[in-house]
Amino acid sequence: MKQEWIVVASREEVKIFKRQGAEGIELIRDIGNPLGTAREQHFVTDKPGRATDNRMRARHAYSTEQSYRERAMIEFYRDIVAILDKSLLECEFETLTLIAEPRLLGIIRDLLPARIKRVIKREIRKDLSYAEPPEIADRLI
Repeated sequence: MKQEWIVVASREEVKIFKRQGAEGIELIRDIGNPLGTAREQHFVTDKPGRATDNRMRARHAYSTEQSYRERAMIEFYRDIVAILDKSLLECEFETLTLIAEPRLLGIIRDLLPARIKRVIKREIRKDLSYAEPPEIADRLI
């Protein structure tokens, strides 16, 4: 019987459940992100630098494409993907279901290697991090 892992992700934590056949799901890992609820001020205390445009004599602030908080979240999910990759190579699961809000699901999907993408059974674009295991199992039917 195929072993399925269900990954329920949010900014604050990742819960990994396992399911075999039509049985209910069982929590096997709960990994918290200590920086998931941190505010931007936790990462940065200074304002961005400023520059002057000589042609227009205007001043503007430098900016980055990603906030420090978003970069910390991506690093957290890189660690989660490494755990999934190692577990897949050790044959701990055969299929994978990803559950997360749409934007976060896109970030996770971008970090996944091809071998994990091949075993994804389904993706559910909903934040179920607050849900109890029976409610999550009902969503999988």
